Amino acid sequence: MRALRRFGKRLVSWATRQGDEERLRAEIEDHLARQTDENVRLGLSPLEARRQAFLKFGAVEAMREDYRDRKGLPFLETFLQDTRTALRRLRNAPTYALTTVVTLALGIGATTSIFTLVHGVLLKSLAVSNPNDLYRLGKEVHCCVWGGYYQPNGFSLVSYELYKHFRDNTKGFVELAAFQAGGGSLFGVRRASAAELARSYPGEFVSGNYFAMFGLKAYAGRLFTLEDDRPGATPVAVMSYRLWRTKYAGDPSVIGSVFRLNDKPFTVIGITPPGFFGDTLANAPTDFFLPLNTEPFVRGDGSLLNPANSHWLDLIGRIQPGVAPASLEAQMRLELKQWLRSHWDDMDANTRANLPQQTLYLSPGDAGITSMREAYEHWLQILMMVSGFVLLIVCANVANLMLVRGSERRQETALTVALGARPSRLVRQALTESILLASIGGAAGLGVAFVGTRLILHFAFPTSPGLGSVPISASPSIPVLLFAFVVSLVTGIVFGVAPAWVSSRVDPVDALRGANRSTKRTGSPGRKILAVSQAALSLVLLSVSGLLSAALHKLEGQSFGFEQNERTVVSIDPQLAGYRVEQLTALYAQIHESVARIPGVASLALCAYSPLSGDSWTDGVFVNGRPAPGAREDNSASFERVTAGYFDVIGTRILRGRGITERDTSTSRHVAVINEAFAKKFFPREDPIGKQFGRSEMGAGRQYEIVGIAKNARYLTYNLDQPIGPFFILPEAQHDAFPNAAFTRGDLRTHFLGNIVVVT
Repeated sequence: MRALRRFGKRLVSWATRQGDEERLRAEIEDHLARQTDENVRLGLSPLEARRQAFLKFGAVEAMREDYRDRKGLPFLETFLQDTRTALRRLRNAPTYALTTVVTLALGIGATTSIFTLVHGVLLKSLAVSNPNDLYRLGKEVHCCVWGGYYQPNGFSLVSYELYKHFRDNTKGFVELAAFQAGGGSLFGVRRASAAELARSYPGEFVSGNYFAMFGLKAYAGRLFTLEDDRPGATPVAVMSYRLWRTKYAGDPSVIGSVFRLNDKPFTVIGITPPGFFGDTLANAPTDFFLPLNTEPFVRGDGSLLNPANSHWLDLIGRIQPGVAPASLEAQMRLELKQWLRSHWDDMDANTRANLPQQTLYLSPGDAGITSMREAYEHWLQILMMVSGFVLLIVCANVANLMLVRGSERRQETALTVALGARPSRLVRQALTESILLASIGGAAGLGVAFVGTRLILHFAFPTSPGLGSVPISASPSIPVLLFAFVVSLVTGIVFGVAPAWVSSRVDPVDALRGANRSTKRTGSPGRKILAVSQAALSLVLLSVSGLLSAALHKLEGQSFGFEQNERTVVSIDPQLAGYRVEQLTALYAQIHESVARIPGVASLALCAYSPLSGDSWTDGVFVNGRPAPGAREDNSASFERVTAGYFDVIGTRILRGRGITERDTSTSRHVAVINEAFAKKFFPREDPIGKQFGRSEMGAGRQYEIVGIAKNARYLTYNLDQPIGPFFILPEAQHDAFPNAAFTRGDLRTHFLGNIVVVT
């Protein structure tokens, strides 16, 4: 209240400022007149008497300035006066103002554009209730299915059986939900009541308490309950708000309508709230959510729900108030050991030996399972640092411009000082002008940031029709606007400090004395320091850019082990059309025959994963006649299935033996082609041709006969700086039978080939 009264008094004083100014002027004039009369009586001429009176009185304008500072609202008045002065000066120097604003807009815009991505990928939390209460299973993100009972570096994926074990026995969670790992699947979707072709949309299997765990409410209709996620329940689905608005224009009749997903009927019961893109920040936001227990209904032979050793679910839960995450983690570790021991008879010797080391970790889940964060965190941090260097160079550029302009106005500044202007006022005026320029540049920089972010999203995250877009908005949000404002303010202060300091150091006598003659000086020390700083920062940026470009060129120019020219990869998914495993070999033969007749097609082959597709199947390898691998021994290798002629189509050379051919049928001897890395790892000092190996368990040690060695080819798109790992290729037509029926069921999924490689 006391502060309010003081403000009121100052406001009244400010309102009567004009009268005070007149009284001050009259008082000064009366004092000067009295002193002039006194000097005249002493014998001076009237003109000299007036001059001596002024000299004795002091700087009149400085006294008036000091009086203004003591009356009214000095800060507000001074700020308004300095702002008007800065605007007038900029209007009189349009070229300088435009150059400065454009330079600042580019620097601030680039920095804000990168921050928009950093905020969207690294800093943004899930759009759910109290995200800080969420914890997820695992320190690392794994995609998408992990077989067996052993996971190095801790369990992060679980089977449906293990999820139920945790859900029913862990008491520290309010809710513990499960959802499909890897950002879900693609579903072939069409509305049952409409005569339309099916289109691919991202979908995800989730537990019945999934939305309740996040604390979400439906935008329209309702969300899942536990009753929807039980065996035999009516198949229902929840649609994303994004798809509902973009595809169906918010049509209310969508709720309650039947949609066919992979040709299976599902009733849409609700719409997710706006802004919720699912549990995983991925390239394709989920558009359809399905209950976990509908997974066998959709996938049929390739179902993962019931096998205890098929780990394909991520876990995330909301902890109870007062529960320590560390104690919850210890409890879940004990439950994991109990569950693993209940499956002792299903484990191979290697897994049993590693049982004491099996563990798990809990991690904060406020950002969900962010595979995008892990993939881009390092590079976004580098980009943020680089954009900071660019902004520093921009500040140095603008500071130099202001110093040059200050040198041109040196005589004017000297005259101002001679008339009584205080150095502090000159500093304020210079800083006000720089902050004003930075504010205008920041506003223009927001436009640059918007365009720049959209371009980055367009080129870095290209989308296919029906897959939506990456869930990062290029539009400025509140955090982005605050960031741009702070950056603009700090930038204005940074590049305005040097010119302001120079303004305060003007000597009016020297400035006026040298105003009309040339000098030998080539530049002030401040300008030299800024120029050297610019050169140093630019050299650092050029060096780093050169190193990164060279590294990128080396990665792009390396030998990937396959031909890229004249090759086209077509993605398919037979499961979307409801094909069963026993139909696949005939289907692939029909596809091969149909595509081969297209004019311009020279050859083609089908495969589970094409080179550099970024994925593969992985399993343990057991060489026939050798003892089981030790507990610390890595016997893993990647593999895939292909059709005949695959190596000729992708251009990978067979070094010894042969590739996969037409004679590798369902009734012939099961064969495999290995790469150089496989031969080096498992057969370091012997000829692998004719040797036998198996996978998943020792009982299958004579499963495949090696008929060829292929040149190393890179399939995975991560660890590009590491050597290519062991890989083996199997014929699609040959089905494996394991002593353990669960392994046999899991192997059926490897026969669904996802790529057609076409040579034109």
